[in-house]
Amino acid sequence: MGAGTYVGRVGGLAVALGIGTAVFTGHGVASAEPSDTSASTSGTSQSSSSESKADTKKADAKKPDTTVSGAAKEDDTEKEDDTKDTKATKDDDDKADEEPKDESDEPDEPANKPKKQATVAVSQPDEAVDKPAADDGEDEPAPVETAAWTLAAASRREIGASQDESPAAANSVSATPVAATTVVAKPSTPLLTPLQHVPIFGPLFVTPVVAALKQVPFVGDILHPIIGYPVGFTGGTTPRDVHVISADGTAIYVHFFPAQGANTGKVAPTILNGPGLGLPGETNPLAQDNPFMPNQVIGMAPLLQGGYNVVTWDPRGEWQSGGVLQIDNPAYEGQDMKAILDWIAQQPEVQLDAPGDPRIGMVGASYGGGIQLVTAAIDHRVDAIAPTIAWNNLNTSLYNAGAVKTSWGAILTAALLLTGARVNPQIYGAVATGLFTGQITPAQQDFLDQRSPDRLLDQITAPTLLLQGTVDTLFSLQEAHDNAIALIGNGVPTKVVWFCGGHGACISSGNDGTLIEEATMNWLDRYVMGLAVSTGPQFEWVDQKGRRFGSSQYPVTPGPALAVQTTISETLGLYQFFNGSGPNLRALQAGPIGALLGILSSSRAANAVNVTLPAQQTTQYLVGAPQLEFTYSGTGEARHVYAQLVDDETGLVLGNQVTPIPVTLDGEEHVATVSLEQIAHTLEPGQTVTLQIVASAIQYQAFITYGRLTVSNVKLSVPTTNATAVAPASELDALLTA
Repeated sequence: MGAGTYVGRVGGLAVALGIGTAVFTGHGVASAEPSDTSASTSGTSQSSSSESKADTKKADAKKPDTTVSGAAKEDDTEKEDDTKDTKATKDDDDKADEEPKDESDEPDEPANKPKKQATVAVSQPDEAVDKPAADDGEDEPAPVETAAWTLAAASRREIGASQDESPAAANSVSATPVAATTVVAKPSTPLLTPLQHVPIFGPLFVTPVVAALKQVPFVGDILHPIIGYPVGFTGGTTPRDVHVISADGTAIYVHFFPAQGANTGKVAPTILNGPGLGLPGETNPLAQDNPFMPNQVIGMAPLLQGGYNVVTWDPRGEWQSGGVLQIDNPAYEGQDMKAILDWIAQQPEVQLDAPGDPRIGMVGASYGGGIQLVTAAIDHRVDAIAPTIAWNNLNTSLYNAGAVKTSWGAILTAALLLTGARVNPQIYGAVATGLFTGQITPAQQDFLDQRSPDRLLDQITAPTLLLQGTVDTLFSLQEAHDNAIALIGNGVPTKVVWFCGGHGACISSGNDGTLIEEATMNWLDRYVMGLAVSTGPQFEWVDQKGRRFGSSQYPVTPGPALAVQTTISETLGLYQFFNGSGPNLRALQAGPIGALLGILSSSRAANAVNVTLPAQQTTQYLVGAPQLEFTYSGTGEARHVYAQLVDDETGLVLGNQVTPIPVTLDGEEHVATVSLEQIAHTLEPGQTVTLQIVASAIQYQAFITYGRLTVSNVKLSVPTTNATAVAPASELDALLTA
């Protein structure tokens, strides 16, 4: 198994993304490990370890400037002036005079927030890699021998992990470290890195090729174990790679990027930046945007230039990491994150709140968003998180009202298969059951529940910025809403941002990423860097035309609902695929990634029961979940019909969203009552919106659907917000200082 097999995985990812053709596929991943078998980290001597949280929380105290040496700085980087201090320290709970005067835009930090407990990490000899973790009841294969870490023709062996897991193990995670933790990290050297240092040949031929490949989205990250970082073209500091050994012996491939800008060569807070499902950790420190979801997730460069260290990684079971993917399970991926945090605490560039307790924030989308909620719940060393397009519960998002999102299940499974991910087989089993039966078993529902952050939210104390896409058809706005309500109810400082994007296509307007970057940086600067900056209104959203609005509270203050009721009886023919909702071919205009994610967007259906809201005389801001009730009777074979709202001006479905509605086709009369998916839409005077009840939807495909459904007594109520609670972009400055 060689580099060709690794390139095959690149082709596999291209197929999964719809932007290329797979030439080869396989499970091998090329790597070049040093022959030196001694385990090491970048350093265990902490120049900042004496800076306790109590010392750093005084707003008027300046942290001493501390420089680092060795691999932490690039060869041609000049030492910063030791007397120049550009870092602000973290705010104390009693430092009210340094905060914005009016805190109505976000809740105070809970007074009973558990005190962090430090976990000290130390490096150990290489034998630790070969020793399995303490028996936790799992049937784990023996870890690989040390020789597997050496250079072996650009190939590697995977460290084994269990194919199964017990619910008891998943539920036994503690939110507080109970003892000092030992962590092992092995340096990793990409294949071409030594060649870049060959005089003349390296700088003239190898480094330019590496630098060029590094700027190609996906390609640079996927090929990183072979090409490495371009020497002299990483922004002024030198990144490094290691395999961090998790509690069960699984090796997690981790990348560390020292802070740039004013914090070059100094200790700094650290941001963990998690990748989406099927993607490797980011490795381009010059990237202004996320390579997979540009303008939807903050890029690595703004974080580094903002004075933060950045850490990325390949999740368990994917790419260069070992083990078996368990979908952000706290007993597996959660423990990986604890090990990474332990290792981060050993790095000389890292600012510490206490020994073993690094100053930490987290960012990332989708799979990289879910792991933030899990990590913040089980490890209170995390100081702030900004999960983007994450989920609350996998059952409500993938099995909403008993309807399987079969199309999304197929896409996600293809991505995992074609990238060679090593996945818990129960995941594929649930997908197959849903595809072929339209249902999943109770055991499979329990399996998804174990991987859902909703059961952990009461353990989160870190300030949380929730960013969710208005056109996300996988994890809808409702997922972020449920997370927000729980966190706000627990007194956690929380802000909610709805933007045009997510697992979908922004086809009604544009998205330049400004809102995402501003909100993320302000949140991190306040709660991680400790700067006295405002994070703005508690709730911001973007409507269908890209206009930005805000409210000082979440949820928004409700206004009078728009309502319509009809007693007319209509019959809907029940059949699948034809004349239903979606696919929306206008998503093809959104570029390769937008087309892939947006093709599952809903569209106006030809076969539908239609009810139109009356035109309004004044501008109405539709924000929230509409309520629908109707009477029906029918015969045939179908478990669901679907409801959506259509903008009659553009013909687009609001938020590209469709809601499944369970039905019973026994010929008897029934009443269906359902909350539709959340929306963010501005209705101008004279404009109308039409409710459609349809027989089929592209996101939910059932193999057997036939019959007839008679619908009557339709009642629709659409929520609005008071105009006084809304501020367009031109008035946001007032809210920012409120």
